Amino acid sequence: MRTFFFSILIIPLLSYSSGSFANEKEYKLKAGFLYNFARFGHWETSLESNEYFELCSTSSDFVKVASKTLQGRNVHNLPILIRHISLEKEMLASCKMLFITEDTATDAQNNELILLKNIMLVGEADTFIENGGQIRFFLTGGKIRFEIYPQRLSDAGITMSSKVLRLARIVENVE
Repeated sequence: MRTFFFSILIIPLLSYSSGSFANEKEYKLKAGFLYNFARFGHWETSLESNEYFELCSTSSDFVKVASKTLQGRNVHNLPILIRHISLEKEMLASCKMLFITEDTATDAQNNELILLKNIMLVGEADTFIENGGQIRFFLTGGKIRFEIYPQRLSDAGITMSSKVLRLARIVENVE
């Protein structure tokens, strides 16, 4: 009986901690991808006048992990600043990249993100591209992959290096 109660208490803790660890590991990998998207992306509007390259996210958990993972890194000779934001226009103004996690994707659908210029939109929800996103992470075979809608990047004033495009699943004509 004592073992039964112990297992009832310990099993949820183990599953919580392993889920948390898995989420942290996945966020570290995605932060690395985002860093490379930023390095190999080209913004039509010059970044030189900025003090930082701002990577923004609607997830405080992602921001915590990415801040540690990308600490001390630079993009286009600018230090990376990772900020937790809401999807209000004033908060988005200085962002150069916006990462929208699965748990905040619904908020993004109700926003006019597709109209934003000079911001790379990256997400992980299944319908992210259909809802106006430019780059989407997905899992296949236990690995993180990504798809890119180059025309949407271009519409936002951003181009992506062919080095990155070769690794992506290219999306066209989604409306």
